[in-house]
Amino acid sequence: MKIMATRRVAVEICLTSNDVILGVRGRQHPLRLYLEHGVPVTLATDDPGVSRDDMTNQFVRAVEDQGLRYAQLKQIARNSLEYAFVEGESLWTNRRFVAMKAACATEPKSERCSSFLAKNTKARLQWRLEERLRAFEASYGDSLPR
Repeated sequence: MKIMATRRVAVEICLTSNDVILGVRGRQHPLRLYLEHGVPVTLATDDPGVSRDDMTNQFVRAVEDQGLRYAQLKQIARNSLEYAFVEGESLWTNRRFVAMKAACATEPKSERCSSFLAKNTKARLQWRLEERLRAFEASYGDSLPR
């Protein structure tokens, strides 16, 4: 896990499939162990036509089964785009999501940022996620468990 964390190797977790197919859930599941060791994690589903599952359920399971907090869910959502096979540069300077690239960091509504987002599909998707996170957080404010 140390190597995975250092090299930023992401692990895709399918909580419902792991439960239904393997019988691995709750404290038996390695999700929290990955997080504790700094291994990047994303959530996923198996074929929804077979499992009758969706991403909302994965996040619900992450909270109810694994005890994840909002900050961890936010990190996982960001990881999903950062590690996705999407064309273009990332919006972020690194995979810790602390600082945005210079084009958008200081003046988000500038022509420079707009141009950067137009050229980079990944950054554009990440920008959209950040807008949605800001709106969500503004709606719920201090009531979000951190």
